Amino acid sequence: MDTLSSYLLKNPMTLFIALPILFLASLVIYIVTFPASRPVQSRRADKFHPSKVPLNLDTIVIGSGSGGSTAANLLAQSGQRVLVLEQHSVTGGCTHSFREENCEWDTGLHYVSKAMSTRTKRAGAIMDFMSQGQQLWTSFPSTAPYDEIVFPPDNHIKDGAPNSWSHKFYDGAESTVQAVCSGIDPADEELKSRVRTFFEICIDVHNGFVALGIYRLLPSCLKFLMKIKVDRLYKYGAMTVRDAQHAVLSLGYSKEDLLEHCPKAPEGVEVDPSVRRMKGVLTHPIGDYAVQPRDATFAAHGVTMAHYINGGAYTVGATQNISIRLTSACRSSGGEVLIDATVRKIIVENGRAVGVLVSNTDELEECNTEEDLANVPTFEVRARNIVCATSVYNLYNKFLPQDLPVVRKFKDQSTIRQSNGHIFLFCKIRGNADEIGLPDHNLWYFNGYDLDNAFDEYFKDPTSVRPPTVYIGFPCTKDVTWKKRFPGISNCILISDGLYEWFERWADKPVRNRGEDYMEFKDKLTKHLMDILKEFVPQVKGRIDYYHLGTPLSECTFLASYRGGSYGTQCVTEMFAPINRNWTTTPSTEIPGLYLAGSDAFLPSVTGAMYGGCISASAVLGTLGALRLGHAILSHLAMRLREENPKLNRVEAYLLAIKKFTE
Repeated sequence: MDTLSSYLLKNPMTLFIALPILFLASLVIYIVTFPASRPVQSRRADKFHPSKVPLNLDTIVIGSGSGGSTAANLLAQSGQRVLVLEQHSVTGGCTHSFREENCEWDTGLHYVSKAMSTRTKRAGAIMDFMSQGQQLWTSFPSTAPYDEIVFPPDNHIKDGAPNSWSHKFYDGAESTVQAVCSGIDPADEELKSRVRTFFEICIDVHNGFVALGIYRLLPSCLKFLMKIKVDRLYKYGAMTVRDAQHAVLSLGYSKEDLLEHCPKAPEGVEVDPSVRRMKGVLTHPIGDYAVQPRDATFAAHGVTMAHYINGGAYTVGATQNISIRLTSACRSSGGEVLIDATVRKIIVENGRAVGVLVSNTDELEECNTEEDLANVPTFEVRARNIVCATSVYNLYNKFLPQDLPVVRKFKDQSTIRQSNGHIFLFCKIRGNADEIGLPDHNLWYFNGYDLDNAFDEYFKDPTSVRPPTVYIGFPCTKDVTWKKRFPGISNCILISDGLYEWFERWADKPVRNRGEDYMEFKDKLTKHLMDILKEFVPQVKGRIDYYHLGTPLSECTFLASYRGGSYGTQCVTEMFAPINRNWTTTPSTEIPGLYLAGSDAFLPSVTGAMYGGCISASAVLGTLGALRLGHAILSHLAMRLREENPKLNRVEAYLLAIKKFTE
């Protein structure tokens, strides 16, 4: 040691050279030594009790939906001790499934993009990494449609053009372009060219969101690398779907024309019959963000259309398995997942989030008065970080102390609002799907090609007017395990739009006992959906043995959704306005130690919420922790790429993984 000290004193430059090398070596070692994966035994969560809360928690995650399960999984795999608190009796949020009358239904995951089912694509690689290869998917066949839109009769067509009432979407943009154009106006080459441009612009929007995700992960000093692409995305975000469609399909705008200036669409119905129809058909992904064209941000529309441009996929087995597999990793790493755990408040001390107050959900459900609620015991659970994965609206309206300046700022300055809710009709059908001839792809009913008018009329009188859009899905035809699990039985789910305001007067009534007037209102809504189902899938007539209608109040009860909203922040142009960027598409809050995950941290949908969970986990871990996690996921993807192509060496596979991850 004396010799080394003497040497360094005589040669001080050696120290200046050695220290940076040692620092870099330590940094590299830290990044590449991700905690080894531990064997995970999938099991359902336990009911909340203070004795089950682990000691020395690093992070508490509120909510076990796609975003919460993802954040918890990645944090636990990174070495943190995590506690997941779920107010429902099962985990999963919108990915949970339920059983009644010897039948099963999914609740929010009705299909995903084919990328989720592909282990060598970004979405699939993340899911594969989190589930240790246990979560399996079945892709829709490439030669068959994954979505079909059906319309009521409409004779307003161009002379000589076909009068198709059904339009199908296939794997690949060009296949879909050819299919929809052949059903609307096959001789109009200019319209076909404009449709291709529309799809190209949607892909550009998708690339913008990839840039935004990277932007959220980069340290402040490097964010400039993504600024041009993110600013480009914000330009799309400021456009409505109606205006963007008018510019591209009516006026023939190119991508650069649109970015330079998006003109306002004129009031009234499109004059050209073929363009009118094409606009209606290319409103296709509206059901995945649920905002009518004149209000919806084109950013949400474009990324959704591009997300499914190569087809769809569905889970192998119940969708419930996703959250079970993801949250089980928390337990394998010393954490815990507890259900029947309602978070009543987030504890903020000296400006920092330090814990939560929790009560048992079943005890709260027995309360009839404010006095009863006050008497329900609360338990304090503390951690260094709190992740709210149940929406920014629950965070600022329910969880945080209402006298905090950040809460007043949110309420006074933000112009965003919670998304609308939905109506769900769950049907049990007698017979096997293949014998009945049920569709093995998704059906979408659109009540006319002018969706703005359809929404307006429905919202004014939902009991007399059919919904503007209805999703019709048959999980029994998409889940390869269904026939073995439920022989002789099929199922169907229909989903239409629904406003919380329609049901607000029954919100305080007991679940499943809200009165005859409530049931009468539900019966009228049910009739619309049943009529549509029997009209477009007539083979189910006489076979429906059981059905049940869920409303936005169901989303409040079972998903703790704020005012029954289904998709987090409503996807309108204000979502991307500068004034709102502190509260949308970001995992960060102004309160140290408090983060967002899920849809409001990035985008709606199960996949969007998953990405929100990834970004949230990265924010909690900090720059170095996020780098280490990113390297672990990329290494996992590189491993899968080498399995797919054994000729790749490790370096080639890793570089290809980076490329695929940023596509």
